[in-house]
Amino acid sequence: MNLKVLDRYTVTSVLIIGFTTCALMSFMLLGVDLFAHLNTYMSNKVPFKEVLFITSLSLPASIILTIGPSFLFAVTYHLSMLSANNELISILNASISYKRVIRPLLKMALILSVLFFAFNEIVALPVSNFKDSRFSKITNYSSESNNSNINLADIQGHYMVSAKHYSDSEQTLYSVILIENNDDGSLKKRTDAYRAVYFDETESWVLYDANVYEPKGDNVLVKHFDKIDDSVLKLELQLFKNASSELSKMSLPLAKNYLDRIKDLDSERYFSVGTTFYERIFSCLTPLVMIFIACRMNYGFRKNVLFLSLICSICVAVVYYVVRMMTMMMSNQGLIAPYLGPLLPFIIIILATTILGAFLWKN
Repeated sequence: MNLKVLDRYTVTSVLIIGFTTCALMSFMLLGVDLFAHLNTYMSNKVPFKEVLFITSLSLPASIILTIGPSFLFAVTYHLSMLSANNELISILNASISYKRVIRPLLKMALILSVLFFAFNEIVALPVSNFKDSRFSKITNYSSESNNSNINLADIQGHYMVSAKHYSDSEQTLYSVILIENNDDGSLKKRTDAYRAVYFDETESWVLYDANVYEPKGDNVLVKHFDKIDDSVLKLELQLFKNASSELSKMSLPLAKNYLDRIKDLDSERYFSVGTTFYERIFSCLTPLVMIFIACRMNYGFRKNVLFLSLICSICVAVVYYVVRMMTMMMSNQGLIAPYLGPLLPFIIIILATTILGAFLWKN
């Protein structure tokens, strides 16, 4: 048997079923999103074209959510049909092991995981951010990015900033305290400002109604400024937003930068922020795990092969999501390291299905 033909047939069949299922499920989620916000659209008298446009912006996020289950179904369907039509028996009788049959599927799963990560970072996240911005502007929806009791510092330790409140709609910090240090760590000056406003044009902060305290020998020199636009405060706007709603929307380098700062500044908050960050990183492994689960199922049922195979795959997938929910809760509470929250379920399910597959398939 020509193995290249078999590989091409296997991969092509799974891709067609997988992407078709993903498209159908994604459009179903678009309908759910539309009806979930329908009352808001009607209350704000949003034009129908604008409603359709905003709803369509949810498509990349819907694809991210559905691609794993879609390929779980696709692989299960393909392999169960091979078994139901006795094609799998013919392949095994041709001295081709089951491991060789699923090898192209596992390679495809690795490629899908890489593409999943790239699609999420390059397409899904920017489109999701644009949708949230458009939705907030059209419906006057209050932002969830507001934050309170903020304490941050630059990586070099040259200054620290504290603020009681951040308003995302105004891009403004209130009750700001800015402490600058010399290279030796000694206090250089302290600035207390009523507010600090971020300007997108210059990508900088401007302090208003500020008092500057600067030590001079044994005395402290005090100056008042209505406006300070040459402040050393250069932290990105996203760093001041509510991390629970914003960390997954930041660029990856900025999110890692934020995580490092939170780890130094607030060890308790680090666990929840770190869990969100690593969930974003390791979520790309979902297609790999779903396909791996489908490949290790038993397709030797004599009757109702597709139905029973789907039930088995879905049961293992449910176990995976339950384990994932538990480990995410544990990492959020600091019982395990943040990276173990999203990563541990992958390891557990892969080991479990590998052991199970060793008993189900001997060839």
